[in-house]
Amino acid sequence: MKENIVLFMTKRLAVRRLHADDDYLLYQYSGEESNRELPNEVFDSIDDVRKHLDLVIANYRRMQYPLRYAIVLKEKNLLIGTVSFKRMPDYNIQLNIMIAKEYRNMGYATEAVEAAVDYIKDHRGVEEVYALARTENMAARNVMEKAGFLLLTEYEADWFGMVSTFCKYKV
Repeated sequence: MKENIVLFMTKRLAVRRLHADDDYLLYQYSGEESNRELPNEVFDSIDDVRKHLDLVIANYRRMQYPLRYAIVLKEKNLLIGTVSFKRMPDYNIQLNIMIAKEYRNMGYATEAVEAAVDYIKDHRGVEEVYALARTENMAARNVMEKAGFLLLTEYEADWFGMVSTFCKYKV
């Protein structure tokens, strides 16, 4: 049974639980070149997506982090991205967002991030919300700044043999 449990809505978007029917679009979006910098967003096969969705759905039942949700364009009832919440060691939340390439530069990411921050603070009992963006990813950095995040620091990280410089933001 498909569960369309909606966490929150904005003027143009709904954020709901992911379900098995989202497998094809998640797989399609993971192949976009710009998503290659997000290791948790890249899948080698549709079977990998299905295994990932099984874990995501199980985490909903246990309310175990990380929690990942679908960003849906209300007008078309179409999955256009995902937002995830990861519990940090200090019990605050790190927010991550992915918007499909064809839906970027339309304000959807900023709209989703602003609403996600409000949701986290109102419903998850946290004081601080963090986000990361690659230093060279100006679009992501602009989204964070438009959504009210402030740059805390820039640092180098070696993820999966790939050294990158990241900006850590806090709102």
